[in-house]
Amino acid sequence: MNQHLYVLKINNKYGFINDQGDIVVPAVYKSANNFHDGLAQVWTKDNKKGYINSDNKLVIELEADYLDDFKGDLAIISMAGKKGCINKEGNIVIPVIFDRINGISESGTIIGMKNGLMGLYNNKGEVITEPQFKSIQAFSEGLAAAKKGDTYAYINEQGEIVIPFQFTSCGPFKEGYAEVSLDHDTYGFIDKTGEFVIPPTYYQLKNFSEGLAAFRLKTAGKWGFINQSNGVIIKPKFQSVSDFSEGISAVELKDSYGYVDKQGKWIVKNIFSTADSFSNGLGLVTYEGEWGYLNRSGEWVYKPHNFNR
Repeated sequence: MNQHLYVLKINNKYGFINDQGDIVVPAVYKSANNFHDGLAQVWTKDNKKGYINSDNKLVIELEADYLDDFKGDLAIISMAGKKGCINKEGNIVIPVIFDRINGISESGTIIGMKNGLMGLYNNKGEVITEPQFKSIQAFSEGLAAAKKGDTYAYINEQGEIVIPFQFTSCGPFKEGYAEVSLDHDTYGFIDKTGEFVIPPTYYQLKNFSEGLAAFRLKTAGKWGFINQSNGVIIKPKFQSVSDFSEGISAVELKDSYGYVDKQGKWIVKNIFSTADSFSNGLGLVTYEGEWGYLNRSGEWVYKPHNFNR
């Protein structure tokens, strides 16, 4: 089984380290994204765009305006202002005919825009639901928020309306709940029947993740976390927060970033310029412009050279 690799920026070039902090792909790329489904998007020093495997072999080279990360077996590309998809052999398998592609579901349903309206298509580019929506968000847990006029509903992958048009703002379903608003002013959570399970009393909300959702009240302006019973687990005190991932949230306090656990206790105090969510056991941070990675115990796996605390 291939080891997981993590993108790293050194002297404005990009390479990859393993989970021990060893550089296994030298920092030679103009840009690079993390690996997704076995491939990482890169831009080489001689201006080739494509995807490498974990052995640092350029397995797909493509002349395109835009390349997205792979999700499953497909990646969205853009050519001459139109969008389509390639497979892991680099072949175009979804025609480059869309003005925009907002996502591809796990079962292969494409959210595509033509002539200013969005519809649903199969993996051959054939119509499932005619373009009729102003927007359709990505599918999550089988449903997607779709907009007509000034309101949103939730549709399934056959284009059927499951929760009627009524919302002025919608988020994706996560852990069975979706964040919505009826008036753009206050937000709550609904379940998949469309009923409010947490009333719309919050100024801002983020998705549920690992049983907790971030909330913000207009009066205090700080972020905290509630559980699915609407109980406050972490009191609002942070300038910004990320969703919990691997039991950890990246938080901002006094214009610096650190990590807290699900009780709000510091794992690593707020000393960084930025901090990303944990993924595959490591969290990416920056310190005075340099990149580094921490493990879940707050120990350095790859330490920025100028870090001296």
